[in-house]
Amino acid sequence: MARVKISEFSAKSTLIPGYLGIALNSDNYLDVISDLPRNLTQTNLVVKVDQGIKKRGKLGLVKVNVTAREVPGIIKGWSKSGWSNFLIEPVIEHDPKVEQYLSLERVRSGWQVSYSEIGGIDVELSWDQVKITILSPQGLTLKDEPNPTDIFRGREGQTLKEFVIELLPLLDQNHISFLEMNPIIVRGDNLIPLDMAAEVDDAGSGLIPVGARHASPAETQIQVLDASTPASLKFKLLNKHGSIWVFLSGGGASLVIADEVADLGLGKELANYGEYSGSPSDDDVYAYSKIILAQLLKTPAKKKQAIIIAGGVANFTDVAKTFSGLIRALDERKHDLVKAGVKVFVRRGGPNEKKGLELMRNFLTNSELLGSVHGHDVALTQVVAEVKEYLQ
Repeated sequence: MARVKISEFSAKSTLIPGYLGIALNSDNYLDVISDLPRNLTQTNLVVKVDQGIKKRGKLGLVKVNVTAREVPGIIKGWSKSGWSNFLIEPVIEHDPKVEQYLSLERVRSGWQVSYSEIGGIDVELSWDQVKITILSPQGLTLKDEPNPTDIFRGREGQTLKEFVIELLPLLDQNHISFLEMNPIIVRGDNLIPLDMAAEVDDAGSGLIPVGARHASPAETQIQVLDASTPASLKFKLLNKHGSIWVFLSGGGASLVIADEVADLGLGKELANYGEYSGSPSDDDVYAYSKIILAQLLKTPAKKKQAIIIAGGVANFTDVAKTFSGLIRALDERKHDLVKAGVKVFVRRGGPNEKKGLELMRNFLTNSELLGSVHGHDVALTQVVAEVKEYLQ
């Protein structure tokens, strides 16, 4: 079963009782910072990029002992570098010498527990001191089911092994197959993880994957759709007020189109990024397209908007079949799209290319949505130039 990274905020808020951290993104951070609870405005904070990045401290993606007033400037700088998800939490003052390392990973024989009395940012330098133990299911004993709110609070005289054994059912309950806490510190009977990285089984968890906690409804719907089909269906909302919406087949084509949009000075108008590939069925493409069109029509109307349906020359994907799904979705919203000033620009090649292009051209002409329709004999980037001309 595949494993998926979840955000540090998801992991901590799931496992730690009364966790005080707050998740932010590049769109909402000013609103969140202006409304911070009092206990965070009056203490020093840790600010982190929260996107499953390893070695954040060494990469400058963690700031410690900052005030709430300093947070917006830090996040603004990171956002300019392309980061979008962040975490703020109170600083826990401690001596770096007391930092320890602990990780738990599900393996065939049970759970592999790795522990070292030396942890922190340079744990790799002392990796030879990490002790590895396998806890088999037969060797785990619990008198009572653990109370999730008690796990990290500990109890008097509790050993590290007892803590781990009590934690494992909570990991099972949330389908967490890997949990790394580096560093941890121990105060009295409490184990305090300063940093967490976790992975979940992708087919069983309700926890939110990295980068998706602040996903738009359309992104979430497409993630669910993607998980239900062997094809690949991806969608990222970049600018809900953008005037260029793309339906792209294949990762290479999506990069070429996105780069050309930026090169022609239209980067700020690119509303979304994504692709459908892996020979999706017409039903897959129909469902995928419906979600994106609904998002397009939610935005305030502009005088003109454009849809780019493009891709390279496919080897296996049936152009007519995928266009059939697209046409069904477009047909359901054609009157709304015309009112919104939408024109559709197409460039595609591959099996059943001629039939697919003819179907698309006839539909777009009859629906008053025609921008242009091209086959493989026209450069992939041509449609972007035509879109620019239409929008001007």
